Amino acid sequence: MGNAQLHGRLPGVQLGRAIAALAVLYFHTHLALVYFDPSQLATWRFLADRGAAGVDLFFAISGFIVCYVSAAPDYTQFSFLIKRFFRIYPLNALATLVMIVFFSRGIGGPPHEIELGRIVRSLLIVPQPAPMNAVGWTLECEVIFYLVSAVLIPLGGPRLLLVWCIAATWIGRAIEPQQPIISRVADGHYADFAAGVFAYMMVARLSPRWISSLAFLALAIVVYIFAPQLTIWSTPLACCLAVAGLALLPYAPRVFVWLGDISYGMYVWHWPVFMFLPWLAAWRHFDKANGEIWRWSLLVLVIVIASGSWILFERPINRWAARRLAHRWKVSSSPVSQGSA
Repeated sequence: MGNAQLHGRLPGVQLGRAIAALAVLYFHTHLALVYFDPSQLATWRFLADRGAAGVDLFFAISGFIVCYVSAAPDYTQFSFLIKRFFRIYPLNALATLVMIVFFSRGIGGPPHEIELGRIVRSLLIVPQPAPMNAVGWTLECEVIFYLVSAVLIPLGGPRLLLVWCIAATWIGRAIEPQQPIISRVADGHYADFAAGVFAYMMVARLSPRWISSLAFLALAIVVYIFAPQLTIWSTPLACCLAVAGLALLPYAPRVFVWLGDISYGMYVWHWPVFMFLPWLAAWRHFDKANGEIWRWSLLVLVIVIASGSWILFERPINRWAARRLAHRWKVSSSPVSQGSA
């Protein structure tokens, strides 16, 4: 990308995060509506069937972002991993604690499923069959991908990372099904990470342009809708084109940029909220014909909770971590520290 864009925020990528989060939320709404009469629901079938691809888009965006931030002049493995740690772990820990409380009340699972080992693995985000917050399996993949990226990018740049992602995809496909410890390292989802890395390699030297962005996005939509009949790799291919188009997007509406900012919170919090509704509906004897109203009410509620989480919890932690890293960088690069090294 042009130098003017190298260190700036990419509004299109935030738009992509918003779309991915909303797709996953809608895809999971059927779990929240099990109490209600399905004949009274006006389900958007395409999104209900294919909204899980939002996870693939999230993975592809991660593949793009790790390459993008590694091009910054102040990039270090330490700063990258620390920022990722404070971005992911605190909120996951908070959501895990909420799920423990829910499980103790029989919400989302029986109380006997509260096990110390499961709790510890959920807090540490290490591979396991069933994290306390069920969507945590994707975070396990993300954490391992970040660790591998921090090692490989300084050694061989995005090309080496791309080779590793392709190899992990091939190995994962060859030995299916796998235990979680293996699937988090080698799995078909690494084709999505590879898609994001390759998208970065395609557009790294380009500047944002409407025509190129929209061309990539239009092609991504065509591939996603029509290519599944031709190849099992249609989703990673569509994600690659979509991320390339989003990265080149010169502008995105502020509301979608905001949704992109809170997308991690939307993703993490939607599961506890969706588990709570069936319990509440059965307890309070809600009208079973009002499921569609509750579907959209839940989506709004998750956005509100994620907004509060971002403002009061995530953003302060991220800013604190950024200030600490900036201070450490300033001290380590000062003439005095260099002279004493």
